[in-house]
Amino acid sequence: MRIRGKEKVPGLLAAAHALLHDPASGMLTWSPDCPAYLEVGCGRGTFLTTCATRQPEAQFIGLDKYTPIVARAASLALERGLTNVRILDLDVERALTVFEPRAFDAIFLNFSDPWPRRRNDRKRLTHPRLLTIMAQLLRDGGVLEQKSDNAEFFEWSEEQLRVSGWRITSVTHNLPAKAPEGDEMLPRYVQTEYEERFRALGIPIHHLTALPPNPA
Repeated sequence: MRIRGKEKVPGLLAAAHALLHDPASGMLTWSPDCPAYLEVGCGRGTFLTTCATRQPEAQFIGLDKYTPIVARAASLALERGLTNVRILDLDVERALTVFEPRAFDAIFLNFSDPWPRRRNDRKRLTHPRLLTIMAQLLRDGGVLEQKSDNAEFFEWSEEQLRVSGWRITSVTHNLPAKAPEGDEMLPRYVQTEYEERFRALGIPIHHLTALPPNPA
């Protein structure tokens, strides 16, 4: 990933330190009564901070593996004056070392890297080994939402969800840019910077929701 302005990263991290959580410092917890949402691969934070602005009573957590991106997401949350956001420099493989099981009401996968080469299947966020972790992170009734511009990756993800025991509850291969009346607050209609770019090119957006397997 090419990132400009890397020299600014230490300053951004220092300024937004209150919105960051160091995984080495232990578990990140909040009231079990607080709605909580996780975005895996939060990028520069557009989706996460928009949702957090709309729901100030909820907790929004963003994960990303690239420190410069983490810095920019936290900086955006700081700029918007948000206190209900935390950003972690963390791979989802390690999520259960930081979050309690059943911590989240929803997990969002927005325009994840499709890792198109076959030998990289295991790196995809919808690989069964990672879906197992995400299933443990969801509360009863919690949902996984995925958006993608990549039709092949999206179809592969559908198949992995099914073989992993997830129940897909909705699928669309052309998510409208404008929310239908009454659905304006749904997170699926919050556009990321990538989505805006893809829509400008006329690329359809695929979206699904899925419920995890019932615990054994």
